[in-house]
Amino acid sequence: MAPAVKRRAADATAASLPASSPSTERVQAADLDVMHQGRTKVDTPQHEHQGAHPRKQQASPLERLVLRSTAHVRANPDAWLTGALVLLGLWTRLYRIRWPPECVFDEVHFASFAHHYLNRTYFFDIHPPLAKLTLAAVAKLAGDVPNRDWYVDKVYPPDSRYYAMRACAGVFGALLPPLGFRIARGMGMSRIAATSVGVFLLFDMLNLIEARHILTDSQLIFYAALCIDAFVRLWRTPPASRARRWAAVRAGLASGAALSVKWTTLVVPGLFGLESVAGAALAAEPLEWSTCAIVAATALLLYVALWYPHFRILIYNGPGGDFMSAEFQRTLIGRDGYDPQARKPPFLKLVWQLNKEMLLANARILDEHQWQARWHTWPYVGRGLLYWNRWQEGTLDADGRPLRPHHAMQIYLIGNPLLFWMCLAAVLGTVAAMPFLLRLIRQRKKRGTNTDAWERYLRLATFLLLGYALGILPYMPIQRSTFIYHYLPSLLFAELLFAHAVLDLPALPSVLQLPLAGIVWIVVFWCFWYFRAWVYGHIALTADDHEAMRWIKYTSSVGDNKGWH
Repeated sequence: MAPAVKRRAADATAASLPASSPSTERVQAADLDVMHQGRTKVDTPQHEHQGAHPRKQQASPLERLVLRSTAHVRANPDAWLTGALVLLGLWTRLYRIRWPPECVFDEVHFASFAHHYLNRTYFFDIHPPLAKLTLAAVAKLAGDVPNRDWYVDKVYPPDSRYYAMRACAGVFGALLPPLGFRIARGMGMSRIAATSVGVFLLFDMLNLIEARHILTDSQLIFYAALCIDAFVRLWRTPPASRARRWAAVRAGLASGAALSVKWTTLVVPGLFGLESVAGAALAAEPLEWSTCAIVAATALLLYVALWYPHFRILIYNGPGGDFMSAEFQRTLIGRDGYDPQARKPPFLKLVWQLNKEMLLANARILDEHQWQARWHTWPYVGRGLLYWNRWQEGTLDADGRPLRPHHAMQIYLIGNPLLFWMCLAAVLGTVAAMPFLLRLIRQRKKRGTNTDAWERYLRLATFLLLGYALGILPYMPIQRSTFIYHYLPSLLFAELLFAHAVLDLPALPSVLQLPLAGIVWIVVFWCFWYFRAWVYGHIALTADDHEAMRWIKYTSSVGDNKGWH
């Protein structure tokens, strides 16, 4: 094996070892030696170098602080990187969170759902309740008053606490980059590759914009990522141990939470459940059937249990009553035919009935939408989605000044184009390279050369490719409107794949890894900064400015998915 390959293989092996492993201890010992040398150089009395009658110099408080900080960073680099990603996530998600002070796209639905919970009026939605219950709980804690019909008046009144629900979505979004870093490290990626995953999740506008509004997709992708992390940690526990049983419970809770936001996340626990049973790629061996049963039972129990507060809270008649049975409708206070003596159907029967109706309602959604985007346009950002705009003269901009003539502000849901194109290239390049990688491994084995690094590289790449494909596959045959935000689960796998396939390539010399990653980080951040006016909606631009930002041009009638509009 070439020296560069050996160094990369050793790095990958060290990344997967526990903190107390010999490799880690050697690294920490070396770091302590460096710190000791630094302290010795600072604290050495000058008389040892300058002759008689010296005046002893002590390190200044600033120098001691720098030394201690450096020691902490060197001893716990992953913890410091995680903290930095959290802070940057909060900054990007919560910046100007009150703007704009009116409903942005589907906020009209989810703000209404949260207020239905506060008013206790029964409503119907095609998605499970966890994310909506979370938004409602935050609105309640913030003292929000549900006194508006958002479908009629989409401007938030001065006494509204709408920004609390936006901040809730923002916190979930802020936790995603450090969680992506943790997942990558758990999969055995190098620290530089894992940091790249965090940077991607920080500055991808698709995740960012979804996490800045009263929407549920930031919770969706957070729980999906939490599910991935829980399974990766589960596979590393000792068989038949107490640690494995608790890890199985955590994996089940994460899976149940993901499914309780939207059914579209089924692909994540499904894929990782299959890997747990088969042990074909990432899991060292198949899990015991008892462990798999713990995961499945925990996920199912959580999913069912989360319907209990839904039915417990919603006791008054509301717009969703018509979707339920006549037996249930008689129990809704204020509804025609209400019977105070009527007993609600059994809880499990209600859960079954409502989930069946959700499935049927999903199937009935056949209308096209002017901003819909078919699945094949997602990977190259072929079609975005206009969330909000303001262009009327006399209205105010984000700083409270009158909007200048011929200027407009808008929030446009779009992925980070350069990042998307790099991820797509990584997906296609990995597929194309697979036959050559298999041939390389076979030839190395014939020569008696170690192939562990290449085999691990290929297994993880294959697994991530499968996750990417399964995220898109369910959308291929359906006729209902789909949008670019449906790409979020697949995008997570694509970002992990790019970091692994490109930055952890065994043939890449170690000396080039950080410079290459640095170039990628700069490109991704630059693209985010270029499109920041569409992310935050706070900068008024002319029509020519907006047109210059449309890199893929809109070419025909509305709804034909030909480009950015």
